[in-house]
Amino acid sequence: MMTWQRLDNPNGLPLNEAVYEHIRNEICRGALRGRLPSKNQAAEAFGVSKVTIEKAYEQLKAEGYIYAKERSGYFVELDSALAWRAERKPDRPDRSDQPERPDRIDDSSSVVYDLNTYAVSADSFPFAVWSRLMRRVMSEEGPAIVGNTPPKGILALREAIVSYLLKYRGIRAEPEQVVIGAGSEWIWSLFIQLLGTQRRYAIENPGYGKVSSILGAYGVAVSRVGMGEDGIDLRALRGSLADVVHITPSHHFPLGIIMPIQKRLELLALAAEKDMVIIEDDYDSEFRFAGRPIPALTGLDNHGRVIYVNTFAKSLAPSLRISYMVLPPALLRRYERVLSFYACTVPGFEQHVMARFLSEGHFARHFTRMKATYKAKHDALLEALAASRLAPDVDISGKSVGLHILLKLKRGLSESDMVRRAAQQGVALRGLSAFCNAPCNIPTSTVVMGFASMEMAGIPDLLRRLERAWLG
Repeated sequence: MMTWQRLDNPNGLPLNEAVYEHIRNEICRGALRGRLPSKNQAAEAFGVSKVTIEKAYEQLKAEGYIYAKERSGYFVELDSALAWRAERKPDRPDRSDQPERPDRIDDSSSVVYDLNTYAVSADSFPFAVWSRLMRRVMSEEGPAIVGNTPPKGILALREAIVSYLLKYRGIRAEPEQVVIGAGSEWIWSLFIQLLGTQRRYAIENPGYGKVSSILGAYGVAVSRVGMGEDGIDLRALRGSLADVVHITPSHHFPLGIIMPIQKRLELLALAAEKDMVIIEDDYDSEFRFAGRPIPALTGLDNHGRVIYVNTFAKSLAPSLRISYMVLPPALLRRYERVLSFYACTVPGFEQHVMARFLSEGHFARHFTRMKATYKAKHDALLEALAASRLAPDVDISGKSVGLHILLKLKRGLSESDMVRRAAQQGVALRGLSAFCNAPCNIPTSTVVMGFASMEMAGIPDLLRRLERAWLG
């Protein structure tokens, strides 16, 4: 059984992370069951503050290791612990076995506030650092920036990505597993060629419209699988007979669902049973404003079933067109055998700059600033909504993670009327149904509000426009 005593933190982690990791590990090895001590009791036992315990408990709850009962406290999710231990394997793979998103709407001169999800905070791009690195690369790399680059991308960038993934996403990989490409569309074209057009692909519904479009362009069979409260419907996925499934488990787009640990392990077990490949899209889950980011599903994969894909579009800039995937060993060998003739589609110069931006710590500092910027916008928008005339008539979901929220009007207008009337007031946004690939079970009268490019000074005027649009 677990002993609650003053915390040993030899790695110097932030205290809430050290508490989180200690309790999580004890749950997973079966030493902790039933009800957890109260926050005050745990704080006293560990020798930390109550706030530290609150943060650790909330992170464990978000990942599905514990659950809360009103007026009773927190309890260990036993099924999650049992599933973890059943799947647990050595962390590192055997080295010998290794070798954009929703469509943009047309621009309009009448748009004053663009709340669509493709936007980012352009003013926050680190222009001074980026230009300084560009000059250094020009002067120091010499011929390396004008010659051909390796098919999977330059080694320095792949090494930097691997270090980032281990530190921030809980993924252990080797640089040879990383393939760099110009944008998600190119990465998807490689997936399909790698896995084959004879396979059936399952996609989340609602989900990214562009994924469906790309699959359709290749003529592959597609199954659209609905969502439950905790993520993709596994029973429907099983019935779809899909060979490949595309998911966004750490922050579902657009519903904002976080898949808990138990369901992640169930999905991995289903993939192993059905010989299924999982494509984990980790698009904007790093922007989590309460607790630390949810670890990637790939970090739990011990059977080489998951392809991990991410991009720097949201965290840095979409125009850089730098995306990447991490291939499990068997698919890596197949890629090197049948697709390594493709040249890397990201220019070598930009790769060298990005490699330095990552390895020298500029990206970590930039991301910390961006997270603070987006959190301020997120919080200000929610506070303004709560103080507006809309407050009694709206429900808000999808908060605290990612760069958009869902706003449901509880009475009065349909979704299409909400979008149309907002546009008449100079506010561009999309209805939730726009992200359905086929009829799907979603809340009615709901719109998706991206806040990344929003100026905080404009929030009062934005809310007045939405009040006029939806309340008259």
